[in-house]
Amino acid sequence: MGARQQAVREQILRAAADLFRERGYRATTLDDIAARLGMSKASLYRYFRAKEEMLAAISRETIERFTRRLDAVLAADLAPDEKLRRIVREHVRAVIADRAFLTVFFGEEASLPPRLARAIAARKDRYDKRVEAVVVEGIRRGVFRDVPPRLVVYGVLGMLNWLHKWYDPRGRWSGDDVAAAFLSLVEEGLVRRARGGAPLARRLARLRRELAGLERAL
Repeated sequence: MGARQQAVREQILRAAADLFRERGYRATTLDDIAARLGMSKASLYRYFRAKEEMLAAISRETIERFTRRLDAVLAADLAPDEKLRRIVREHVRAVIADRAFLTVFFGEEASLPPRLARAIAARKDRYDKRVEAVVVEGIRRGVFRDVPPRLVVYGVLGMLNWLHKWYDPRGRWSGDDVAAAFLSLVEEGLVRRARGGAPLARRLARLRRELAGLERAL
């Protein structure tokens, strides 16, 4: 597929994801997608024969994009705590960049064909386990507190993925602001601090301010 065709395909998937998010997958038709794009159905059929193919492509590309970002972080020669920080930042950026895709990815899992749903679930599990390995290594090195690694992953990724529900790019926080607040929550609860760190009262006050700010965004 040439660069122009690839660009059109991406445009179609973004329009489909936006409509699936706005109206729901089942309520959206190929006519709706063609109209949103100002394209005939005949032209649309050159790329996708059915909206089921679009949903499958959105699901596959979503997990592939996240996996590529994770691959880049894990390939870097970094300590576990810095790897986890970069994972958080990259995950936040990916969610914000592809909010419509994420809404469809999480909201329309039941609409996927069973075989594809199982394949996507397996890839999500591999993603989680690779992040978990970073936490395990951090605990082994004494960088992180000894807490159940899988629960850490569920907590961190759950917090990050929920961004697609409430993040407003026109709002007061940039993606970097959100990542910094989330990292503060993670680090205060997970990273083992050396002696001489900030007094407990000051750290608690900081956490309360950040939590209050996140709650106002919901």
